[in-house]
Amino acid sequence: MHRKLSVIALALLVALALANAAVAQSTTATLRGTVNDESGNVFPGATIRATNTANGFTHTATSTNEGNFLLGGLPPGTYRLEVSAPSYKQSARDVTLLVGQSVEVSFRLNPDLVLMEEVTVLGSTPIETETSEIGTNVTTQQIENLPQNDRNFLNFAQLAPGVLLGNDEMRKEIKAGAQSSSATNVFIDGVSFKNDVLQGGVVGQDASRGNPFPQNAVQEFRVITQNYSAEYQKASSAIITAVTKSGANELTGDAFIFYQDRSLVDENPLNGANPEYERTQYGVSVGGPIQRDRMHFFVSYEANDQDREETVALGGAFQNNQALRAELAQYTGTFSQPFRSDLAFGKLSFQPTGSQLLDFSANYRKETDIRGFGGTTSRASAENAKNDVYGGTARHQFTATTWLNELSASYQKFKWNPTALDMNSVGLEYEGLLRIGGRDTEQDIGQERLSFRNDTTFANLNWHGTHTLKAGGNADFLDYTVRKLFVENPVYYFRQDLGSTIPYKARFGLGDPDLSANNEQFGLYVQDDWSATNNLTLNLGVRWDYETNMFDTDYETPADVRARLADQFPANYFTDGNDREPKSDMFAPRLGFSYDVFANGRTVVFGGAGRYYDRNLFNNTLDERFRLQHAVGDFFFSPNGDPGTVKWDPRYLTRAGLEELRASGVTGKPEVFLVENDTEVPYSNQWNLGVRHSLGPIVASLSYANIRSYHGFSYLWGQGFCCPQYDPAYSQVLVSSDDIRTWYDAIYLQLDRPFTESSRYGFNVAYTYSDAEQVGGDLFSLDLPTIADWPRYGTPGTQDHRIVASGIVGLPLGIRASTLIQYSSGDKFRIHDRTLGFCPTCYRPATGESPSWTTVDLRLDKGFHFGPTEIGVVLEAFNLFNEERYQYFNDFLGPEGNPNLGKPTAIVGGSQRRYQFGLRFGF
Repeated sequence: MHRKLSVIALALLVALALANAAVAQSTTATLRGTVNDESGNVFPGATIRATNTANGFTHTATSTNEGNFLLGGLPPGTYRLEVSAPSYKQSARDVTLLVGQSVEVSFRLNPDLVLMEEVTVLGSTPIETETSEIGTNVTTQQIENLPQNDRNFLNFAQLAPGVLLGNDEMRKEIKAGAQSSSATNVFIDGVSFKNDVLQGGVVGQDASRGNPFPQNAVQEFRVITQNYSAEYQKASSAIITAVTKSGANELTGDAFIFYQDRSLVDENPLNGANPEYERTQYGVSVGGPIQRDRMHFFVSYEANDQDREETVALGGAFQNNQALRAELAQYTGTFSQPFRSDLAFGKLSFQPTGSQLLDFSANYRKETDIRGFGGTTSRASAENAKNDVYGGTARHQFTATTWLNELSASYQKFKWNPTALDMNSVGLEYEGLLRIGGRDTEQDIGQERLSFRNDTTFANLNWHGTHTLKAGGNADFLDYTVRKLFVENPVYYFRQDLGSTIPYKARFGLGDPDLSANNEQFGLYVQDDWSATNNLTLNLGVRWDYETNMFDTDYETPADVRARLADQFPANYFTDGNDREPKSDMFAPRLGFSYDVFANGRTVVFGGAGRYYDRNLFNNTLDERFRLQHAVGDFFFSPNGDPGTVKWDPRYLTRAGLEELRASGVTGKPEVFLVENDTEVPYSNQWNLGVRHSLGPIVASLSYANIRSYHGFSYLWGQGFCCPQYDPAYSQVLVSSDDIRTWYDAIYLQLDRPFTESSRYGFNVAYTYSDAEQVGGDLFSLDLPTIADWPRYGTPGTQDHRIVASGIVGLPLGIRASTLIQYSSGDKFRIHDRTLGFCPTCYRPATGESPSWTTVDLRLDKGFHFGPTEIGVVLEAFNLFNEERYQYFNDFLGPEGNPNLGKPTAIVGGSQRRYQFGLRFGF
């Protein structure tokens, strides 16, 4: 059945591709408006021409019989806008358009002059006010000039109200709306970078200290947290849509290098002196013409080389065994921990005719990270965490008088592959002393995505006003690679009270590690932007998504599991391979409006409501298959073969020896995971209301946001509390639930003045007040019998009050200064309250909150000009006043209390004061 629906969805997408179409706003901007004569009457037949001042590409439109025109599909940039008509004098003006903008421009033709009116402009940049979206544009000037410690362009998403950065330096992620980072979606040149398999939201961001894309290739991006169009898929919290740089008619380029080491970083206030550390970031980009006004190229490269040190030392156990301690001392010392990252991007842009645009692009990311050792874990037990992402995109745009079309095809491959440095030497864990030998586990996880997309718009349709009707869709074909070699290199455990001669336990995994699968995703949408009156615009949309294999559709519950457990759990937890349907009910309607109070674009009331579907990560549901087909067993030993143990024999200190034991039936009991067949897709319902007003060059907005998310996925103990023994064959049974919910209410206040070369300054201020709560934990909610038993508590990681302010100012002597200031009333964390004891319903999650914190980042850039070239010297300071941001892991409150509750145990990675020096070169 699902294959038939797949064919139908693909056929509909092809039909849309053959229809008259328009470019998606996800990567472009739109100019629309009217042309009137000197008496205010509509003026048909006027020619409106927009020429990109950098590359010479042209776009034209003709005003209709109603005087309307539309210039859609405009790549962000600066355009010379010309309006001409017979017997009227031509007029021109430069206008800079940002990604996602839809700007209304009206013209009045006098016999000797064409006047632009009814648009608010700062310098050459129109300020968009008439939109129902809550969106924030991050400009080229901000990306290139604001202080930035690690060159991850997504860090600037925090300039948007309601957006939070993750505080884990090994997972650089963004969050919004009290939901996890997996509920976001990032588009670069219209291509989704969604991670379907692992956490982090973006491919390559789970368990990595690297960046998703070269920052010097990103021109600008837009963050949308409310009322985004139906064209965007697979997100229930926030959307980020970025566009890359292109070549121009002039050959230009830049290069940079930034340096930071231990001497430039303040000591960790909790751990004292920092270990050795050195980081060099460097890169280059070049763009220019192949044929002026027709074909251009752009290429970029960035590298991030880091070297830090980790110390391995003996723990305090086995004090009475000095011979062992002396033997293991050879594994101690300080060892290098190198990280290397390479990012590259290339694009070719071509305008073969005045009505067509073509571009081809490719991106590449490669990382290696030697990690997983330090403390009482030897370097021999380390892994090399390899992380690769690469892809390519081809896009074609065709422009006609009243319509235009964009069709794209993209391929993307992601591979996360932590590989053991040594997978041959068995692991030896002397508990409390040292762990030596090779690493026990390797993983190979990734996804390949082949995606086709088309977007369709009919412009200037007249029926009780003017309609811009857009329809489109996507078809994605995915291969998921998942191989988990859990504990395939056995580990032997020695305990101080039992001595170091015989291990008391071994852990060993064996079986089929391959969990790979295929998936298909289809989406269709219709969006009508209806200018009902001069004051009122309605945005009406609906989206439908269909996915064939989100929840392991073909999985069959093993016969022995069904036979042993079927009488203890509902039938909905067991499947014969035909009980799980593809997800086909993801209909997402939405409505937005903007009301221009005085019909001049300066004061606008806006709002909207809608449903937004996300998806469940493929890796979240795999344990029901994996724990049975690749079981990890515990083997217990004793000198004499005491009850429940095996008599020790030296041959068991090998993989072959444990395989022999396993074949004889001596092994640990596997876990059983049961997933509900009717598990629902996570989604959020949202509504908002706000007002936006332009105060000259400053746009101010105030809005209220309401988000309720449903069907978060989690696991519970099958019996309801702690380690049930349903059957002697299994160690425990866990069952799934899709009942996690979140509640998010927020007030957003934003002031924005874009930087321009003429004004020499710009700023952005975003204040967020939020009240965020949830029921349930994360992927495992094991503390209470059901999600319904959880009380509502503050969502960890959220903040009641948050201010993010940025500013750029041009100073005398060629100096440019910029700052990024953050204030938080404190980070929330969960307190595990067991003051009532350990009964099944005694647990109560409570909300803790760290002290408030403020950070001030500063950048000074001095440029030296030598003809057409410029050399810049850069000094950056991060957390200038050294106000650390703490993390709290003393979060357990037992029946006898906890004197350490609320005491900080770590600082957020990299939050202590640090400096950075750099050089840049441009021509």
